[in-house]
Amino acid sequence: MSCLASKSMKIVANILVILLAMWGSGASAQTYTYKVKFGMVHAGAATLVQNVEDGVLNSLFVMESSPWLSKLWTLSDSVMTEYVIDVGRLVSHTKAIHEGSYNRNYKVTFSDSNMATVNGKDKEVETQNLRDIPSLLYDLSLTQFHDGDTLQYLMWDGRGAGVLNLLVEHIDEPPFFRPFSETGWRLTPLNSTSKSRANQIQLSMLFSISFPHKPTRIEIDTKYGGVQMRLEDP
Repeated sequence: MSCLASKSMKIVANILVILLAMWGSGASAQTYTYKVKFGMVHAGAATLVQNVEDGVLNSLFVMESSPWLSKLWTLSDSVMTEYVIDVGRLVSHTKAIHEGSYNRNYKVTFSDSNMATVNGKDKEVETQNLRDIPSLLYDLSLTQFHDGDTLQYLMWDGRGAGVLNLLVEHIDEPPFFRPFSETGWRLTPLNSTSKSRANQIQLSMLFSISFPHKPTRIEIDTKYGGVQMRLEDP
C-alpha cells in the first residue's frame, strides 16, 4: 500500500509542477515530498511546491491520505498561495479541507489596504506582514536563525488570522524523548496550552542546518489531531 501511496503522490507532485509552470517559466521551482503521520498512524504523503518568478512566490501544499486509509477515513488538505516576497504581502490564499466528514473551502484575496475578500465577503484584516503556511515556510528557509531567538508572525489560516510565536533551538544532539530526532533548527510554539491554541496558530517545524534551510519536519494541528510530516530523502 505504501508503494501505491508513493506513486499517487508522485503523480500529484508532477501535476503541481505543471500547474506552476503554467503561471510562469518555473525557473526557480522547488518540490518537497513528505511522509505523513496522523497520530501514530502512517496516513499518507504531502507535497510542497514553491515557484518564484519576478519576486512572486506561487506555492502549493497538498496532504493526501494513503489508499488504504482513504477507504476508512479521508485526509485531503491543500493550500495554494500567491505571495509578494520583497514586501511580505499575501495576494491570494485558496484552501480546501477534507478531514473525515469535515469539509471546508476558502478562497481569499488580499488588498494593500487591510481588506480581505473571503468567499466573496469583505473582511477587515491586518494584511501587512501577513503569511500563511506555504509563504512562512519559504521565508523561514531564508532566515538566519540564532539559538534562543523568539519569532512572531501574523498568520492566515483559511478564514481568519492568528499569532504564531516560535522558539528557535539549535539541535546538535537531539534529546531522546522528543518528536524531532534529527539535528537542525527546531521551531516550536511558545504557547501550547489549550487556551492559547484557541486563538493562535499551532505549527512546529524542523529546518536543516544548511542554508537555504530545507523544511525537514512539519507538524500542524487539524480539526481531529496533529499531523506530522517528515521529508523524504532530505
